[in-house]
Order: sequence, then C-alpha cells, then structure tokens
Amino acid sequence: MPNLVILTINVTFTKPRMVDAVRQTQETVDSVLYILEKFGKKDFDIKTSSISANKDYEYIGNVNKFIGYQAQQTIDFVLNDISKFTDLTGKLLETKINSISQIQFSHLKADSLLREADLLAYDDALKSANKLTTRANVKLGKLLFVSNDNSNGDNESYSSGERINTYNKGYGGRGFKISPEVIEFKRSITTEYEISN
Repeated sequence: MPNLVILTINVTFTKPRMVDAVRQTQETVDSVLYILEKFGKKDFDIKTSSISANKDYEYIGNVNKFIGYQAQQTIDFVLNDISKFTDLTGKLLETKINSISQIQFSHLKADSLLREADLLAYDDALKSANKLTTRANVKLGKLLFVSNDNSNGDNESYSSGERINTYNKGYGGRGFKISPEVIEFKRSITTEYEISN
C-alpha cells in the first residue's frame, strides 16, 4: 500500500493590472507554504515554480477578448504521512488556490522495492534459462548480457486521476478522503547466456 502522496497545487489569478495578479498569487502561495511547512520539511518536501504572468484572453462571440493579466504558480508537495491527507486538504481548501491538479500516491521505499523487483526478475530469468537448457539437453554457461527492459515503465507510483477545482474560492470544512490502491512494482529484464553441449 502507498504511504505517501504527492500533490500539485495550482494558484492562478487574472486581474486588470498585472501587478495585482502577481501580488494576489504571491499572497496565496505564501499562505499555502505556511500550511505545507506544518506537514513537511521545507527544503525536501516543497518545490515551487516561478511565477509566470501573461495576458489572458477569453473566447467570446467568436472573438478572443483580452480579459486581464494572469499570474500563475504551482507547488509540488510530498506528504510523507498519508494519514494526514484529509487534514491537509481541509486546510488547503481554506486558501484561495485554483486547484489541486494532481494527486499521486507512492511509497517511501520505492527505490529499494524496485531493486528487489529487479533481483526477483533476474532469479526468474535464471530459472527459465535452466529449464530451457535442461529441456534442450544442453548446459547453461556463463551470463553474457543482462539489461532492464523498462517497456513496462516504472510502477512505483500512480495518479488517482482526481482533480480538485476550487476556482480561487476558500471553501474550508473537511478535506477530501481518497482510498489509495495497491502499488505494483513490476520489472522485466533480458538475459543472455552461453550454452554448450
């Protein structure tokens, strides 16, 4: 089962003046960072993008009309205690974030679990090679080549597919509850051996 969750938090404001859009975005990001620092380590668990600011247009009556200046910033946060997810999202919903665009579940020991999966895949390959050589009445020689076949991808995390839109409104109240699924750590390898009669 996953024991951590990675959130991508979006803060976006459109205002008539760029300075106002940037100011409100920064104020909201600061309030979010204040909350996140209570749930994780600032230097390890929180990553913020730079603020981007552009003209914003809306398609109205077959014409793109200028509606103001949009400032945007994203924050990636790793929550290492999945039991605090509901409490964290409850506090985030009190702010004026635009959305939590991605909720990704993973495991603290994902690297070591993938290494274990590599070893199990190698053991299975060796057993298969021994069976094949026995069936073919030849002897298995030394290992010539081994490689990871990552065509299956690294399955150390998965996204819930959830997107929590708030549209810059502070909702407050309880946070979201999501039931995580089992993570599958899957590896496939290719091996080549010498054979002899």
